[in-house]
Amino acid sequence: MKTEMVNVTNSAIIGGNLVQLDNKNRYHITDKNGKKKILSQDQFKRNLDANYEKQLKGEDFKFKKTMSPLSKTVLTIAGLAAAVTGFIYRKDIKNFFKTSKIKQTLDNMKNSESGQKINETVNAAKEKVNDIIKNPKKYATKADEVVAKGTEKAINGLAKIVDFFTNFRKK
Repeated sequence: MKTEMVNVTNSAIIGGNLVQLDNKNRYHITDKNGKKKILSQDQFKRNLDANYEKQLKGEDFKFKKTMSPLSKTVLTIAGLAAAVTGFIYRKDIKNFFKTSKIKQTLDNMKNSESGQKINETVNAAKEKVNDIIKNPKKYATKADEVVAKGTEKAINGLAKIVDFFTNFRKK
């Protein structure tokens, strides 16, 4: 697989976007958010023509990758076919999802041992959050105690380090 070589020396800022040309004469465009697009020469020229007024004013604009007429036609036909198929078989599709094994599988997972453990954990977390919301003072004092203990340990640790280095002082 051949790699694409982007020519850094022939780069430019156009409409707030970094534009670079590669060895296959395609344009690599990077916008301010770091999003990259690769455009052909025709697509690049169409974007420049469409945003000519913004270029004159010095405004930023986005390069858009246009769809070819063939791809638009294919997508339109596929969408229409999906809509017609859905309309024709709507009752069968509804029955499939009502009696499908998906619902049964989800119920089995929910009732399994690991599913029960997950459910218990979630319920315990909900109760803890509700308790914190109902009694904020109780948990605020606990948080203060934890912070005080941590600060005390940190200060004691620093004192030990200072004592260790003071022993190396020349007399």
